[in-house]
Amino acid sequence: MQYQVYGPFWSPRSQTEARGDALRVFWSDIENIEPGLSRAIGIYLFSTCHGEIFTPWYVGKTNAKAGFRGEIFQDHKLNHYVSASQRKRGHPAIHLIAKMEPIRGNFCRASKRSGREIDELETVMIGMALRANSDVANSKKTWFNKNCQVPGIMGNPIIGRPSDSVATLKNSLKL
Repeated sequence: MQYQVYGPFWSPRSQTEARGDALRVFWSDIENIEPGLSRAIGIYLFSTCHGEIFTPWYVGKTNAKAGFRGEIFQDHKLNHYVSASQRKRGHPAIHLIAKMEPIRGNFCRASKRSGREIDELETVMIGMALRANSDVANSKKTWFNKNCQVPGIMGNPIIGRPSDSVATLKNSLKL
């Protein structure tokens, strides 16, 4: 399993900006940077950028033939983006995490096997996004990360100095 990260790409700020010519220009710009990326499969992360700080708001996946281009700007996803853009100062951005063929380095095509791998990666990425921003807009795959409490590792932060057990576990996990 190999993935490549692309972005940030500055996203349309409103639903009217994510239509027609503006969307064609958005995808054309991406194709000029990396040919084939708009039709690649994988994970996408929508965030807002204020200065040099990115705040994640939504993690999604695509394993469809149309790739990122056919997935990212669907109406229900745009609602998440627009809402986040209005709640948090900053410019809306998208990172694309494309699944790659390890030997040839091409973008992978949609398949059942790729779909399972991408689904697992999406779950992990949602957990990471939740750690950075508890207000992430994803409604699926969040229950475990929001409710699991492992002191110093997951859940509410420890107040004060962690126990030796927690400190050594964090050391083991390079946290």
